[in-house]
Amino acid sequence: MIIKKAELFLLDMPLKFTFKTSQTSLDRRETIILKVTDEFGNTGYGEVVAFSDPFYTPETLAGAKRLLLETYLPQLLQEETVHPFDIHAWLDKAYPMTGAGVENALLDLYARCQDIPVMAAVFQEETNTQIEAGMVLGDLDSAVLLKQIEQYLQEGYVRFKIKIKPQDGFAKLDMIRTAYPYLKLLADANRSFRSEHIPELMKIDGLGLLCLEEPLAEAELTDYQKLQAEMQTPVCLDESILSVADLEKAIELKACRALNIKTGRIGGLFYVRQMIELCRKHHIYFWIGSMVESGISKILHVHLASLKDTYIPGDLSPSRRYFPQDIIRPEITVQNGRIEVPQGPGLGIAVDENALADYTVEHHVFA
Repeated sequence: MIIKKAELFLLDMPLKFTFKTSQTSLDRRETIILKVTDEFGNTGYGEVVAFSDPFYTPETLAGAKRLLLETYLPQLLQEETVHPFDIHAWLDKAYPMTGAGVENALLDLYARCQDIPVMAAVFQEETNTQIEAGMVLGDLDSAVLLKQIEQYLQEGYVRFKIKIKPQDGFAKLDMIRTAYPYLKLLADANRSFRSEHIPELMKIDGLGLLCLEEPLAEAELTDYQKLQAEMQTPVCLDESILSVADLEKAIELKACRALNIKTGRIGGLFYVRQMIELCRKHHIYFWIGSMVESGISKILHVHLASLKDTYIPGDLSPSRRYFPQDIIRPEITVQNGRIEVPQGPGLGIAVDENALADYTVEHHVFA
């Protein structure tokens, strides 16, 4: 592929509600959309899902934008790319979300040119044409939690992830488990529990969760090794795993039994494929997470969740849950608890250029 034009769109997308975790709250989403165009006019899109503040990982949107404008986008125009994974030879591994956005845009373009879905360009295996939808509920009041769970159960959702913190995490989960004894339930602590909270975690261990995600604050993998040895509940690692080497170490220590895979956090599908192979080899559950992101990144996670051996339904919900309008067509929708996986070339969706323009606050073009 010869890239003739590379574009950066900085978007400011207001959210329909304030999304709260133990670490932060969001009422709008700034994000970067990348568009690449080849010599024949074919296009591909990717998203850089870094946040404005470094509460999730050290990478920030400002740092990503600077790297893209000063280095990555000019670099794309200087050489022919045989395969999108070739760029990992020169990407800076300290900026995985930035690199993933570039890789994802090139993969979308590459697969469209080959007239194949993006998954066929990465995984040579049969995938599902539909996936079950999972719901993430933020750190909400107990009454609101129960009301929302009931509402989403009526809409066909089968799996719920609850954001928790030490002060009331067990109480909320115990209340939900009492109300819904057989609900597919997991919890995400976003690293909010410290050593003095271990007794609370052991109480949560008795609630039959599918997994407990990132419970420990500023933990080393050896801390998770000790915790997983004590808990029956699978410990699920997310932001603790930023590289293939991190996952290899976690497997060696038996520090987890589950992995939440997010393409941006890991650095792109080049590394996602390696991590999934490791999980399969060592019998680690893997499933597909998501972030507060536009449809361009979320639809890629829908594709990933179509792998037949994912552990549980991913953190994937309709576009309109978060944004008044998404920037893809068709938008992601949930019917009877299921999401259709696009079957067309590339990401299998079109970008709504009008919606993209409405959200854009900066636009940079390299040609």
